[in-house]
Amino acid sequence: MRRFFVLSSTLVLVLGCGKDDDSDDKRECQLEAINLSSCQRSTLAAVQAQGVWNVNVELSDGSGSAGAWNLSSSSGTGAQVLGLAVTDQQVSADTLFLASDVQDTYDRKLRFAFAGCKADGAGKVTGVFRRCVDGEMDLQGTFEAARIGRNAGEAESSGVELVGEIAMPAGVARAVAVSGGYAYVAAGSEGLRVFDVRTPATPVAGAVAKPDDVYNDVLVHGTTLYVASQTKGVVVFDVTNPTAVPAQLRTVPDTTVSLATSSLAIDGNTLYATSPSPNGEVLIFDITTPTQPKLLKRYYIDGALASAGELPMDVAVLNNRLYVSNWTFGLSVSDVTKPAEPKLLGRFSSGTSRTATVGVINDRTYAFDAGEDWGAHMSVLDVGNAASILQVGEFRIRPEVSIAKVTLSGTKLYASYYQDGLRVIDVSNPSSPRQVGYYNSWREADKGRGLSFFEGLSNLHVPGDGYIYATEDVRGLMIFRETP
Repeated sequence: MRRFFVLSSTLVLVLGCGKDDDSDDKRECQLEAINLSSCQRSTLAAVQAQGVWNVNVELSDGSGSAGAWNLSSSSGTGAQVLGLAVTDQQVSADTLFLASDVQDTYDRKLRFAFAGCKADGAGKVTGVFRRCVDGEMDLQGTFEAARIGRNAGEAESSGVELVGEIAMPAGVARAVAVSGGYAYVAAGSEGLRVFDVRTPATPVAGAVAKPDDVYNDVLVHGTTLYVASQTKGVVVFDVTNPTAVPAQLRTVPDTTVSLATSSLAIDGNTLYATSPSPNGEVLIFDITTPTQPKLLKRYYIDGALASAGELPMDVAVLNNRLYVSNWTFGLSVSDVTKPAEPKLLGRFSSGTSRTATVGVINDRTYAFDAGEDWGAHMSVLDVGNAASILQVGEFRIRPEVSIAKVTLSGTKLYASYYQDGLRVIDVSNPSSPRQVGYYNSWREADKGRGLSFFEGLSNLHVPGDGYIYATEDVRGLMIFRETP
């Protein structure tokens, strides 16, 4: 099972403190304790142990997770692995060893250790991973790591230009929706931020609604705005006056239980919201009166096991069909002709399914299903017969960089591709997706890089006004347009 979080502080409740050197607490995670006799250690001389790397850990039990290293001394925080400070770094002609020693909330001493086994040039390494608790190994496996830089032969951009950008005054930009010359940005724990983008070259920060919550996604419907939140389900705002602080009207559904939502979609008078936690469900609302959503159904995808990480992450809807990205369960298709009575028609799984978009091209309906993991890519699916979904094409760049979001406009697909930035893909021939533009927005030198596998361009909106609006975790709100 692929984990959602890296094997670091998020997963093990680490306090984040470096510990004194005590070999007894590191014994099975010391370099000397790891058998590297079958490795090609002489190849490690080629490694340039600097900069930002993405790393994939495969544990011996079949689970795993993707994370990051920052080995740059110019980061201001020193070298880090999985977001934790490196406390033991040994680099020589035949050695690459990185370890972090921390203490968890149970006062146990933990060590995360990476020992290089083989290098493929300066920026590719494979090796052994271990985690120890009070000196005893409790997790082991292998890893592969790749230095992050631009793809070979690429410039900053091609076929796309940056029109304007503005950093977040606070918080991290997670999602954006644009309407009437105003961009509404979900800024995580900093709530909802409004930007005047009537002049795209010079966006201006405006009002902010800052709640005691975390905002994940945002969607505008006329003068009503819906926000997917981390604890309160869907939050409803009135944005009749975009220059004023958005007026919160209510949260739905009405529950005392903490309810996380991650993605939103509207079809006619129906609002759909994915809720990965705590139950793994899709919330379906009647929004005939937009400011007063009425819960029609708490929909659990048949066969998906929340306990196994098969959780609804993203949602799209078209022509009475509901498409849900369910992580390792894949993309599911349900009939929502009667929204209160959804029926599963079929599913497709070939890896993690994190985001999807759907459209009609050449009189056939296609879903573009993208993963969010090491090796993730986009699958082009003919979903005309939902009971027998057929993959007709795919789009890949490189395994060490993942996809965050995809959206379709006509016969062009726009993808926010984390460290690979914005990608514009011609899908007029769905079986042969063809990249026609890109913008490399990620920069290694930006402060805060190398802490997570999920860095860079994270979300985007193409409202049809000639611009592409995107969120970037460091740079904030970015506005692009295609060039001839």
